[in-house]
Amino acid sequence: MSFVLVSSAFKDDGYIPPWYCATGSDCSPPIGWTTPPHGTKSLALVVRTAGSGECHWVVFNIPPEERTFWGKIPRDAVLFDGALQGRNSLGNLGWDGPGNTGTEEALHFTLSALDTMISLEDGATAEEVDAAMSGHVLGTARLVGHYKPH
Repeated sequence: MSFVLVSSAFKDDGYIPPWYCATGSDCSPPIGWTTPPHGTKSLALVVRTAGSGECHWVVFNIPPEERTFWGKIPRDAVLFDGALQGRNSLGNLGWDGPGNTGTEEALHFTLSALDTMISLEDGATAEEVDAAMSGHVLGTARLVGHYKPH
């Protein structure tokens, strides 16, 4: 069985609605996923722009029994389920949607199932989370969303 990441706001390789973008309400989109691989101890979500690698969102130490982020996740360091949010490329905790550049962008949402908890504090960068995940990834689920300036 494959590990799958989806959103009720947009289809894979579809357009992200404007209210999830910097030019709209800039709130995080709802996402959900299927059961992660056996042995998963935590999950980590990193959302990056294709090409530039700009990070829009980092969440790690997501409990393995979690299946959904309903959207509009607050910019809190520690979330309701104990997950930790990192700092995106703008230096903010939580989600910062596409649209700051005024150009079309493709965002890659990558959810990694890990065989460990990540030993980092909240506010860690995507690069720090990537380094901490190295050698611990059991599986990944991906979703692509596009932003088109209006």
